Amino acid sequence: MLINFFFALFFALPVSAEQFQAPVTDTQWQVIESPLECSLMQSIPGFGEAGFYRRNGGALSLSFISQSHAARQNNVLFQIAEAPWQNKEQRQTLTSQPTERGQTRFSLNGVLAQQALSQMQEGRFPVIEYPSQSYSDNVTVMLSTVKFNDSFASFQQCLSQLHPDTFGEVNKLTVYFEIEQATLTPVAKKALTRLAGYVKVDDSINQIKIASHTDNHGRRRLNEPLSDARALSIKRFLITEFEIPEQLISINSYVEAKPTASNKTPLGRAKNRRAEITLVR
Repeated sequence: MLINFFFALFFALPVSAEQFQAPVTDTQWQVIESPLECSLMQSIPGFGEAGFYRRNGGALSLSFISQSHAARQNNVLFQIAEAPWQNKEQRQTLTSQPTERGQTRFSLNGVLAQQALSQMQEGRFPVIEYPSQSYSDNVTVMLSTVKFNDSFASFQQCLSQLHPDTFGEVNKLTVYFEIEQATLTPVAKKALTRLAGYVKVDDSINQIKIASHTDNHGRRRLNEPLSDARALSIKRFLITEFEIPEQLISINSYVEAKPTASNKTPLGRAKNRRAEITLVR
């Protein structure tokens, strides 16, 4: 009886647009958790899906994604509504954004997405309204709070455990060596530890390229094995300390052929005694 009452209130409200909302009796939430991304999405029959998403290092976003109701070129209105069974028509406007013809994804990012999430925690419904190619009138889509708390705790936990580094922050690394040495310094080990930690959580990494170099100090017959040894010291560190698969690592030794600075000064030679590590997706 209570559910029937909720439905009666919802459909008794004035209708000025085609409306889509997950049914009260069968609201479906899906939580996807990984060290690199978290999402909390709701299936909306007849429309598509909507919910919250965050990539590590990025801002929270709220997206409504349609499978069949592309927009006309106009605007999409983002609002916050009271729950339909509150029998209140007041809506708080968050923002309005221009739409392109054929657009099927409508998103808020950052502060506005966080505001929408906070409103959901208080029982209010995020809503979008936009002119669709499918109807002569606007389309209204409501993200329901029904069963929200059942999944929100998992989403929060995922957000708190997102990996601190992004691909862009670790995909290129340079470590330096002392004169005629191939031993990793504490600074180099710390940087490589950070890189390896990211590789362990990002399954899209398919290669780790190590390019080793020397300065032009000393004879080439000595610098060639030195350059090789520097690359190998990094490879061994990644394999033994972090169990990075050996087949993932490739090595190139350039000796003094590719200086990054002048070899005429001590500072320049110090910059050339290096290895460059690149992550490839």
